[in-house]
Amino acid sequence: MKHVLFGILFFLTGSISFAQTANTANCPSSKNLKEGVISGKIEVTLPSQLTPEDVASYAKYYEPFFFVDFNSKNHVATFQMVSNTPESRRVILRFLSANQIQTVLVDGKSYQLADFYQNFLEK
Repeated sequence: MKHVLFGILFFLTGSISFAQTANTANCPSSKNLKEGVISGKIEVTLPSQLTPEDVASYAKYYEPFFFVDFNSKNHVATFQMVSNTPESRRVILRFLSANQIQTVLVDGKSYQLADFYQNFLEK
C-alpha cells in the first residue's frame, strides 16, 4: 500500500512540476485581423508577462519575413510583413511559439496556432 501511495504522490509531484501555463495572445477582432492580412500590418496583443526584451530577442530571427514593433504599455505587437504572402505569414506562428504562446483569442474564441493560421492568416 505504501508503494502505491508513494507512486501516486511521485506522479502528481512530477506532473505539477512539469506543467506549463498555456499563454494566449489576443486579436481585437476578426475584422481588424483580416484588414491587417490584406495590408501586411497585423496586430496581436501578447501576454502581459512578455517583456520588450523577450519580444526583441525573438523578433530579430524573423526579420527576413517581418519586423515587429512592440508597444510595451499595451503589449500590442505589430507585424509589418516584408513580403505579404501566406508562407511569410506562417512564420508568425514560429514567433508566437518561440514566445511560449499556444493559442490566440479572436472574437472571444480560442484558436490553436494551426487553426489561427488556417482561419485568418492563410488567405
